[in-house]
Amino acid sequence: MKPDAIPDFAQRRVALDPRRSFIVQAPAGSGKTELLIQRYLKLLSAVDHAEEIVAVTFTRKAASEMRERVLQALQDAQSGKVAESPHEALTLELAAAALARDSEAGWLLADNPARLRIQTIDALCAGLTRQMPVLSRFGAQPESVEDALPLYREAAQATLALIDDDADVAGDVGRLLEHLDNNVSRIEGLIAGMLAQRDQWLRLIHLSGHKREIFEAALQHARRTALQRLHDALPAGIEAELPAVANYMFGNLGQSPFVDDENGWEFLAGAFLLKDEIAWREKLKKKEGFPAGKPGQSWKERALALFGQLDASTDFCEALAAMRALPPERYSDSQWQALGAILHLLPYAVAQLKLVFQSRRQVDFTEVAQSALQALGTEDEPTDLTLALDYRIRHLLIDEFQDTSISQYELAARLTAGWTADDGRTVFAVGDPMQSIYRFREAEVGLFLRARAEGIGDLSLHPVALMSNFRSQAGIVEWVNRAFAQIMPAKENMVSGAVPYTPSVATRDALPGNAVAVHPLFGDDGGEEARQVAELVAAVHRDDAAARVAILVRTRGQLQHIVPQLRVAGLRFRAIDIEPLGQRPVVLDLLALTRALAHPGDRTAWLAVLRAPWCGLTLTDLHVLAADGDITLWDALHDEARLAQLSDDGQRRVLRVRAVLAPGLAQRARKPLREQVAGAWYALGGPACVQQETDLEDAEAFF
Repeated sequence: MKPDAIPDFAQRRVALDPRRSFIVQAPAGSGKTELLIQRYLKLLSAVDHAEEIVAVTFTRKAASEMRERVLQALQDAQSGKVAESPHEALTLELAAAALARDSEAGWLLADNPARLRIQTIDALCAGLTRQMPVLSRFGAQPESVEDALPLYREAAQATLALIDDDADVAGDVGRLLEHLDNNVSRIEGLIAGMLAQRDQWLRLIHLSGHKREIFEAALQHARRTALQRLHDALPAGIEAELPAVANYMFGNLGQSPFVDDENGWEFLAGAFLLKDEIAWREKLKKKEGFPAGKPGQSWKERALALFGQLDASTDFCEALAAMRALPPERYSDSQWQALGAILHLLPYAVAQLKLVFQSRRQVDFTEVAQSALQALGTEDEPTDLTLALDYRIRHLLIDEFQDTSISQYELAARLTAGWTADDGRTVFAVGDPMQSIYRFREAEVGLFLRARAEGIGDLSLHPVALMSNFRSQAGIVEWVNRAFAQIMPAKENMVSGAVPYTPSVATRDALPGNAVAVHPLFGDDGGEEARQVAELVAAVHRDDAAARVAILVRTRGQLQHIVPQLRVAGLRFRAIDIEPLGQRPVVLDLLALTRALAHPGDRTAWLAVLRAPWCGLTLTDLHVLAADGDITLWDALHDEARLAQLSDDGQRRVLRVRAVLAPGLAQRARKPLREQVAGAWYALGGPACVQQETDLEDAEAFF
């Protein structure tokens, strides 16, 4: 592929300027990682020390991949590899320049890869806290946990337990209980949820001073913002018709004439839109303000025609629907009392959370970032560490910037405080705000939009938007462009985090046939969906037996229908951490057999063995055998009086199983457990009881 075949080749070259700072919007498949590596290599050729460049991302896997690709590029340049594409040629060119600088400065990067400061943002924060253990208030480094919900709940419970020792806390908890119908678990959940987002509100609680007017001003600002969004989305040409229809409807409902304010639009939204849906009403009756009769019919037709015009504007429909969820202008006295109680309790909850962190020697990622901020001090009062880092770090690269949380954004601002556009220090942030739907670790996509518009700290970032898609064929890219342009918001909103879709340009030719096919299913029929999925996979394999098919699902729960259908169709598949071996029926039966042979007193295991397909006792017969809890079930199988109470079929089944298992139990601890269990399973007829061939493979894997 020639450079002129890459639509954004010029923008990519601009983004490599080591004197300027950039924020790059890089959609999926746009070669974002390659650009990051090229930028890193370019900077290596321009710094005095390799450690002056710090690249951070959000996962160990991403950091490891980036480090490996940088080292591989240096190795390829060293070996004289011939490039196969323009972007690879550029990477090798930059790597060669970096190697020359490496040789000149004596870095020996090939032998000392640790000099490449490519790490996760959590590792960066942890490193800062280790350097200033007292200021960061961390001391010895605790374990960072991905799921801190148990810690939040423990802190919430400890906060509520303070009612016995603190009268103020008891009063606050009492007011919350009154407000929430004495639901203690709900209060606990609310406190835990707030602790997970404490970096967003902790500073504001102290600034607000718990003043009611400050909080109510925020409510009014939210209402004004929603109204402005509605005005911005209002389609042209309906300025007269919409109020006319609204006033007719309001009059019939006994309401005052329509007023263009938050309250007027809020009522209008409830009348025009379906309840709990973002869709216009299709039927208008008397209860909606359109009585029967000729005048009412005429107005009804005008209203439906108006809805037809408005239906073309998804933005307006969404903005109108948002008016239904507007907060009140002011808090009622009871609401303010409840909010005041929350504001008073939350600092206690944060204190309890810190105690939980100390006792468990575990912290969440927010705590790591907050402690790193403490270690850096403030812009007005920087610590020695900040001053040292200001000297050491000259270039900061941030990957997946759309996943940045408030604490991490503040960290980037603190690390780059005092940097200016002409002092040779740069920031290079890369991300895709369109992927922010994942909300990774409480990420705020509005921060990406804010950085693009305002920069980070005093440092302006030049925006670059990549559009090339190197991953998918043209047919898929074109379909995605059409679909997501309609799905995502039409306008950007920094406050709400609304991000419009940015179309991509395919660099791969379209393949024959339809790139995308939709198979609609109406209703919640997981079984029918699974059957169709299995048939589609089978159809692909009929055309090409070597074809590989991927099945993506929203949640693991959807697989409970799909996996069995794939088995029924005889389709082999690979599912990592999707269907654990220990949860498959044949393995559960084998596990019960193993436990029973290892310990004759394990009643649960013996009941499972006697109920399993190779024995299949009825529940009635099982009840007879298990009635006496003073003896083991193995002994019960030898109690002739008890066996006589079983059904004739049950007696035959028990005698067979007893005869098969007796030799194995007699040789317990004399033979390897695997050999003992496998022998018993085969003797019981286990292989003949499986339903599918893959069950035999599961059994072999278990053995």
